[in-house]
Amino acid sequence: MKIAGAVLILIGLGFLLIGGIPYNKTENVAQFGGLKMQVTEKREVTVPPIVSGLVVLVGAAMLFAGGKKPAA
Repeated sequence: MKIAGAVLILIGLGFLLIGGIPYNKTENVAQFGGLKMQVTEKREVTVPPIVSGLVVLVGAAMLFAGGKKPAA
């Protein structure tokens, strides 16, 4: 549980710093026999800061609540 909490904190902080996930999309525009014309677009999936903050909070809750042992 502690490991999952730490991973969630790192993912949330990463999304807060980066802001999203960039990727390239390649699309065929035309094809004449063996000749292809392609266009590559740079796109990004944005992650709202509120979602990143919630991921950090959930990770912190898992990190601190995961290590407690019941009292005997």
